[in-house]
Amino acid sequence: MRNRWLSLLSPLLLLVLWEAAVQLGWINRLFFPPPSEVFAALGRLAQGGQLASDVAISLWRVGAGFVLGALPAIALGLLMGISPTLRAIAQPLAAALYPVPKIALLPLIIVALGIGEESKVAFIAVSVFFLMVLGVASSVLQVDAHYFDVARSFRAKPWDVFWTVALPASLPGTLTSLKLGLGYALTLIVGAEFVGAREGIGWRIWESYTIYALDRMLAALVVIALIGWLMTVLLDELEFALLPWQARSVQIHEARARRQARLWWGAARPWSYPAAIVPIGLGTVIAATEGRFNLWLFALTLVGGVAMQAGTNLVNDYFDHVRGADAKRALGTIGIGGAIQRGEMRPAQVLALGLGCFALATAIGLYLVSVSGPWLLWIGLFGLLVGFFYTAGPFALAYVGLGELAVFLAMGPLMVIGAYYVQAGAVTWMVLLASLPVGFLVSAILHANNLRDLDDDRAAGKRTLATLLGRAGANVEMYFLIAGAYVAALIAVLAGAAPWWTALAAVTLPAAWQLARRVSAETEPRGLQAVLKLTAQLHLSFGVLLILGWLGAWASAVLR
Repeated sequence: MRNRWLSLLSPLLLLVLWEAAVQLGWINRLFFPPPSEVFAALGRLAQGGQLASDVAISLWRVGAGFVLGALPAIALGLLMGISPTLRAIAQPLAAALYPVPKIALLPLIIVALGIGEESKVAFIAVSVFFLMVLGVASSVLQVDAHYFDVARSFRAKPWDVFWTVALPASLPGTLTSLKLGLGYALTLIVGAEFVGAREGIGWRIWESYTIYALDRMLAALVVIALIGWLMTVLLDELEFALLPWQARSVQIHEARARRQARLWWGAARPWSYPAAIVPIGLGTVIAATEGRFNLWLFALTLVGGVAMQAGTNLVNDYFDHVRGADAKRALGTIGIGGAIQRGEMRPAQVLALGLGCFALATAIGLYLVSVSGPWLLWIGLFGLLVGFFYTAGPFALAYVGLGELAVFLAMGPLMVIGAYYVQAGAVTWMVLLASLPVGFLVSAILHANNLRDLDDDRAAGKRTLATLLGRAGANVEMYFLIAGAYVAALIAVLAGAAPWWTALAAVTLPAAWQLARRVSAETEPRGLQAVLKLTAQLHLSFGVLLILGWLGAWASAVLR
């Protein structure tokens, strides 16, 4: 259990290291294209229409061959299961032909039917037939013999035994054989399309190999994996529909799944997502005012940023639990998160969900790297490392007084610059200056959290700036962060990095003043919980007004 997170994290680290190794020149991209190029090739194939055409043709071949092979296999397998005579005749032949590599039959089928569509469909049908017939017959033989005895004692005819006993009782095993057969058919069509095809997903792989377009070849392999997963999901739904006696268990399963989804959603702290949405929105709007905006890239950036935020929340909860820093949350008295302490989720579940969010953010980031440039790789890698090692590792940032600085950089300047870079493909000092106010306020959110937990963190040995400075010094730091946002915004305007319209954010000064007074007056965790909430609200309102200021400046320039 202690090392499970390593097995979950390793594929994600492999993608990141692979990308970094190619970008640094350690691996020749001609032989091993980076994941970013693979995702970009997948996008080009999808946009050009070739991918949809190849998938449709391959699925038609798989579907036709599967139906022609599966239906006779099911019928014969059922009959073999209930008829010892037929089983004695057919089983030796099926057992002898089953081990023969099916790809070895393809030349024979081509000789008989030619190199056109008929041979590909027949190849799938023959291969699926021999795989499924033995599986279906075995599923019938596993049915309790008493069922057949009861049917025969009531003088049921062989046809009635087939329909009322053999077929329904063996249906779970038959559906399992269907799943195996369909997966097998998808595997075989790739090999069949290597020979004599001019379209299809297998041909796309072979054609990409022959011209050494390895990024397209790997993209096609990704598509095959996705198709296989979707087919499994569809067959699972078919199984639920054909097995009505399992409906109750399915309903219970679905109810549990919905409850689990709600728990996961709450554990990821969706109320913290504005901390990622605001800087991404600001960086994108700055680029948009310069005439550089792509809605698709903005949507991907937003999803990736939120996934990174969710992953950070979950992974931090896990490692805080391991270190014992969140023990007080077991009572549900203060704070956010605490799904582990309340017994709602196991620690391994929280870690796995967090790593899954990181994986999603990484996949999106690699695609964005391919369309924007290598700078984004280092920005994203820094954010990923900060998110994971904020509470993980022997020198966790949150435990050595570096939490505020790390969050300031990752969710302030770097996130704003990253969002701008995705749209504009460049980094400027103007964007850096414009991002500083957001960095100060997102650090203030973290510091408000540390103010609230000061006594508990000190007891747990967690060294934050609040525990190092003490209550009075920590209050001064909070005043500095709040004031820093307004001073940085003023400097950005005076330096010409932000338009005068962004002075609209000064509307939040009364709220900032009230927040500072609340900080000075509160010392108890319950009262400081309200400080945390007010700080998050100030960050959101300040950030929205900054964005509106940029949009207002753009609109006024257009209307002149």
